[in-house]
Amino acid sequence: MAQTAYHQLIEQTVCNVVSTQLMLLDSMDVARMEQATAKLTLEITQNQKTNQRDIEYAFHIYIFDLAQQLSTADPTVLDRLTAAIDIATLLSDNGTTDSSFVFLLLEEMMDMVSIEMAQKIFGHVERRSSILRQGMTATGGKGIVMLRMCNNLLRRIPQATMSEFAGRVQLFNSFALSERSGVNLRGDFDHTSQPHIETTDETTAVYRAFWSLQKYFADPQLLLNEEHGGFKTFAQAALQTIDEFRRTNGNRSATLAFDPTGKETLRHLTSPALLQMQFGDAQFKCQVLLQLLIFTKYVMSMSGDRIKKLKETATNKFVLHELQLSEEESKQLQDIRKRAGNQLVSAANDRGVFSRTAQFVLFHETCWAKWKAESCKPFEQPPLMALVEEVQAAAQEFLKVQSVEFGGQLVPMGSEHLAEVWQTAVAPSDLSMLGEQVSSMDLMAAMNRLDIYCRDDSDYELLTASEQTRADLLQWRALRSSVFDNMFRKVDPSSHSLATLREEVFPQPSDIEMANQDAGSAMEVA
Repeated sequence: MAQTAYHQLIEQTVCNVVSTQLMLLDSMDVARMEQATAKLTLEITQNQKTNQRDIEYAFHIYIFDLAQQLSTADPTVLDRLTAAIDIATLLSDNGTTDSSFVFLLLEEMMDMVSIEMAQKIFGHVERRSSILRQGMTATGGKGIVMLRMCNNLLRRIPQATMSEFAGRVQLFNSFALSERSGVNLRGDFDHTSQPHIETTDETTAVYRAFWSLQKYFADPQLLLNEEHGGFKTFAQAALQTIDEFRRTNGNRSATLAFDPTGKETLRHLTSPALLQMQFGDAQFKCQVLLQLLIFTKYVMSMSGDRIKKLKETATNKFVLHELQLSEEESKQLQDIRKRAGNQLVSAANDRGVFSRTAQFVLFHETCWAKWKAESCKPFEQPPLMALVEEVQAAAQEFLKVQSVEFGGQLVPMGSEHLAEVWQTAVAPSDLSMLGEQVSSMDLMAAMNRLDIYCRDDSDYELLTASEQTRADLLQWRALRSSVFDNMFRKVDPSSHSLATLREEVFPQPSDIEMANQDAGSAMEVA
């Protein structure tokens, strides 16, 4: 079939989808979409090898033509474009075309349209995310194309004016937390994002100290490098910055104008003339203080006893960068962290909401670092419904058994004692007397039943686990009985020795009484 015929077939299919308004639904109606694209699917499947390649090429040409018409005032162009995306999504999902075909179209489309139009198209992509991301992996297939498309789109989005759109793209571009490809398993530091700092004579000490913190944030190992000042220089710069933030808490400068292209924002401007205005901006200070909290959290986790404990279970040694700090340096680092946290509350001026959120996130960073050190073991549990279905299937298999043998131990009422009660012809008023014999048992009667367990503490340790458990249970019953006798105050509950308990509670016969008893026993025998 010629390319013109393919173009007409695609146009006819798109018109069918637009006429039924299927592209406006929040989720794709697969059954109705298959009916609308039946003729196109049949044409591709009749000659799979040739027609699939030709129809994909025809789709690229059709998308290119529509992208050129988006600048016009025709409102139907966007509807036709989203309908074409739905058709390509269906063809990729049912195997008619390659699985990455729809993302290849989206990648070209995002490069050809303006960023405002790309935002509208991406909204439609988000509504189709459930079917687009089905069966996707980050290491192959359509996952690679999606990552490339989103990364290219993020480079075009101005962070200053369209940060919300950038966040939506990043969320769409994310995979499961246990996906190893999205984790820095080698523990490499990013040295490319350090700002340019002016080192002229006109710069102040506060300026140099403040911007020097960024090199430590980018590479924490510089704390041990004396050529860059080491820990002492960092501590002085951090404390000086925190004091300067505290001094300018009352200042509120006018809002600076942002670059509309998004190439530079306030946090990247390092001119000495802007420093005081930046110190008066609460958002700017909160960002730096949050960086300081993250940095101190990391250094503390890589030093002292914490790194030793982490090494015990770590299998990924690349993420362990041990930082040997002295006791004095550790205390100073904790002081910097505490002062930065307190200053974050004052700088945000939101009654500590931002500070508590930051501390909560950093608290869970400990588990995240441990997970990375253990080579990112998968932690997802099977879905609950799958487990329920498995249990239900096992129960159904069990119920299929015609008969089950219980070895002749079946008791009519569930237990022997309960069966005896029901077999006894007594009046309901007499049932209250059934437990009197047990409830009236005093401590003496309970102790008389414990002779076998009345041993010394040394013997108690020689008992097996089951024997110790039974001895503890019987001792507990004796103690509970002693409450009824008002003798609980005489018992040491911490002792395991029932022999000691007997000696403490019951009066022991004297030597004279024992002699008299022996004499009486001898006379009886004679």
